Amino acid sequence: MSTSNALPVLRTSDLLNAYQAVQRLLSLAIPMEKFQVSAEARALTLAEAQRMVAAFPKATVGPDDPYRPESNDEIRHMIAAGDSRVAALLPVTLILERQPVGSIEEAFFGVIGSGPASIDWDFFSWPAVPELGLEIRNKDACVQIAINSRDVYRDVSAPDHTVFIHFREGDVARAEWLAQQVGLQPIGPVECGW
Repeated sequence: MSTSNALPVLRTSDLLNAYQAVQRLLSLAIPMEKFQVSAEARALTLAEAQRMVAAFPKATVGPDDPYRPESNDEIRHMIAAGDSRVAALLPVTLILERQPVGSIEEAFFGVIGSGPASIDWDFFSWPAVPELGLEIRNKDACVQIAINSRDVYRDVSAPDHTVFIHFREGDVARAEWLAQQVGLQPIGPVECGW
């Protein structure tokens, strides 16, 4: 098991701007057969949770407390019905895993609320960069938007969103090169990824 490094390359309050930057970065990527997108968002209110559940009826929804006895289906039903017991479960987290690229992005951006969220694209390779002596690399290749957050793990709440390029340890020159190719630049130190 390895851990990626992540270079922040854009911070913006405009989520569409962040997504457009991701699309530019992904235009450099070499998709693999399972090129996919995953997303996670924390709903802080019943209204936010209801929007998420309505938009993604098959997503996993669970409370932050892993010891709650309610099942995913029970929580989803309670949220959809506007059950007052949901208040005791909040915040809840919506999880979408391994979806086809392009299948969830717009709907996801439309339902996230004020809580921290993340969306990431993976299962692709970063291109070779001959002038830097770098070959094609798929290990730890990922692009992420940390929404309402300033860090990879969404621990630092913020009123804006941060785009990260994930890469294999030691490949910071590749991440900087990728950013430059699409008009971005590093805006902070490299972080540990996942």
